[in-house]
Amino acid sequence: MPQSNLNINVIASAKTELHQQLIRLGDMIGDGLHLEPDGKWIAKEYVKVARALGYRPKRANHTAQINAVMLKRVADVPCGQCGLALKQTKSGSKRAVCANGHKWQLLK
Repeated sequence: MPQSNLNINVIASAKTELHQQLIRLGDMIGDGLHLEPDGKWIAKEYVKVARALGYRPKRANHTAQINAVMLKRVADVPCGQCGLALKQTKSGSKRAVCANGHKWQLLK
C-alpha cells in the first residue's frame, strides 16, 4: 500500500512541476521572448509541456484515407508537363511525382 501512495505523490509532484514550467513558458511568451531570434525553443517547449499535461490533443492520423484518395487521383491525372504517369511521393503525402521528377500537389 505505501508503494502505490508513493507513486501517486510522485505523479502529483511531476504534474505540479509541469504546470509551473507551463506558467513560466507562458510568461515568456507573453513578454514576447519567443519572437526573438533565439526564442523559437520557447514555443516548442510550451507545446510539448501542454501536450504532456493533456491540454492539446494528439494529431489525428489520416494516412489511410489520404492514400486511398491519392490512389484514385494518381490514376486519373497524368503529369501536366510531360504526360507520364504520376506516383505518390510517400505514404500520407498529397504530392505526386512523375518519372522525370516533376512534382504536383494533387490534393489540398
